[in-house]
Amino acid sequence: NPTSALHFKAEPRDTIVEEGGPARLDCLATSAFGIVTIQWRSEDGQLINFIGDDFRSQLSNGSLYISNVYNNNPETIGKYQCLASVENIGAIVSRTVEIRVAKLPNFIEEPQDILVHPGQITYLSCKLPINDDRVKIQWLRDEHPLSFDESRMTIMPSGALEIDDTRSLDVGTYRCNVSGFGEFRLSSKAQLNLLSSDLAEVSSPPNFVARPSHQVAIEGSTITLECAANGYPRPRIAWLKDGIAIDFAALDSRYRKFAASSLMITDIMEEDHGSYQCRAENQVETLDAVAQVSVQVPPRFMKRPQDKVANKNQDLEFECDIYGKPEPKVTWLKNGEQITLSEYWQLVNGNNLRINGLLAIDAGIFQCIGANPAGSIQASARLTINQP
Repeated sequence: NPTSALHFKAEPRDTIVEEGGPARLDCLATSAFGIVTIQWRSEDGQLINFIGDDFRSQLSNGSLYISNVYNNNPETIGKYQCLASVENIGAIVSRTVEIRVAKLPNFIEEPQDILVHPGQITYLSCKLPINDDRVKIQWLRDEHPLSFDESRMTIMPSGALEIDDTRSLDVGTYRCNVSGFGEFRLSSKAQLNLLSSDLAEVSSPPNFVARPSHQVAIEGSTITLECAANGYPRPRIAWLKDGIAIDFAALDSRYRKFAASSLMITDIMEEDHGSYQCRAENQVETLDAVAQVSVQVPPRFMKRPQDKVANKNQDLEFECDIYGKPEPKVTWLKNGEQITLSEYWQLVNGNNLRINGLLAIDAGIFQCIGANPAGSIQASARLTINQP
């Protein structure tokens, strides 16, 4: 359980806002020993003094409020941290969070000209390096919004357009329009043409029009490995993980087919880490397209530090055991300041903190923080030194 001396009930979160819009970072802490004071640190580690600040203010509940966030105003964007303190007890700091201005990035994949036989699959890419519900994708054909046939057409999670059973009425020039944050991006144009149907009967090996790409997924998220292939006869698509066929029919399966032949994995778990093969097979040939899935696990406590009462000159150890993937980086703080390891302050038995020969001034609140690319956690414990 969190220490009653001082712990957070709410920590600030990374915030992405539109240019000129407001931002609010919340921070709430509680203590059994008195009134909690909330202060804010900027990127340089200095406490913010709000007097005469045109954009930043502190609300009565302790939250940091920025009236207008601008990319060209370094006082409004950047990294912030909340410091909670109780007089004569100690202090703790929140995770460091960042306020950023939302921007539409540039395309990393755009649609390419494609030639298919009638009845085959058309796949047109449209990909930006962003995952945000506020970003919308619309497809255009011949510069008009595409009239969408849901029985054959799917906008994929990546933004790509997949058309199954391509027909003559699908021929045209395609591009995607990505909008969000008050901006839009138009992709380059791609021409979809049909080959004559009499050539379609000639046997041909599978040909991937979409191959799955390497994905890094955070535990609990959903991913889609996009894959589609043409050929004659039409290839059957099977999915394998680490060389073993995936069973879509299993009752507790988190795997499902998406669109023509893509693989969706819901509620990702650590065991989903591995190599996935999209296997396209017809009478001519069997071909594989392979992608790796790496699973990241946010840090979680296996053991957290506990409140301690000790005497001067004693040696003492605070426990802290944190699991995560990749291995979390663990740091210790005392009253919100990072501890510099020495002969006096040592890391032992993994990430436990050992203090050799306690002094009266060692009393306070100790915090163990673990962070990796998937997240961060922290826990605190109070050290009280008996007065003789």
